[in-house]
Amino acid sequence: MMDVQSDGTGGVEPKKYLGWKIGAIIAGLLLVAGLLGLGGYYLSTGHDEGARLHKQGNEVGGSFRVFSLGGGMVTEGDFRGAWMVVWFVDPRCPAAQCQPPLKALDATLMSMKAQGRKVLPLVVSLDAKAEDSDGLKDYVMGVAPHIFPVFATQNMTQAMTRLFHAPYEQERGTGYYKPAPSFVVMDPEGHYAGMLPVMDDSTALTAGLEHLMAHPQQKSQ
Repeated sequence: MMDVQSDGTGGVEPKKYLGWKIGAIIAGLLLVAGLLGLGGYYLSTGHDEGARLHKQGNEVGGSFRVFSLGGGMVTEGDFRGAWMVVWFVDPRCPAAQCQPPLKALDATLMSMKAQGRKVLPLVVSLDAKAEDSDGLKDYVMGVAPHIFPVFATQNMTQAMTRLFHAPYEQERGTGYYKPAPSFVVMDPEGHYAGMLPVMDDSTALTAGLEHLMAHPQQKSQ
């Protein structure tokens, strides 16, 4: 005779059926856990991060997710209310080539601050290696103490260069990536305002930034 038990409604159901039902539930939970684990793996390794970036109506620029030297997440939302100046540079770039523009940008930021204008830099490492964060800090802040550089995964870095119209290719015959030829300027509402050529003359850079502030290429929508 088959063992039976109450189904809670006055009827009965076989124990074998209950066993199958519990097994199916456990299998389903394991499947969900596996999918969540796989999703966490892709997020942690930066797989297809570019698919999560958006232009946000901009001709140039848009959303991003990068890390500060302390490991905290930094996004475009952290720059709302300030003019943002974006530059991509590889800390392996020869100091004589890439550090003078950093020094000029730092001086420009201080000049803007003295005028009561809020301007924040987003200097992104093209090296894309978190373990080199100390070298990145020394390379940038050694000549530009008011600029706090950031880094991201290789996938995110590459996606960001596309978004901000910067090259992502190694300088021929070297082991470092080409620095972006332009500073990208975004207005306080996160809209593209224009580009300025990378230069080591802080006076000219300040004048160019002031001009973009007065005549942005793309008005807020």
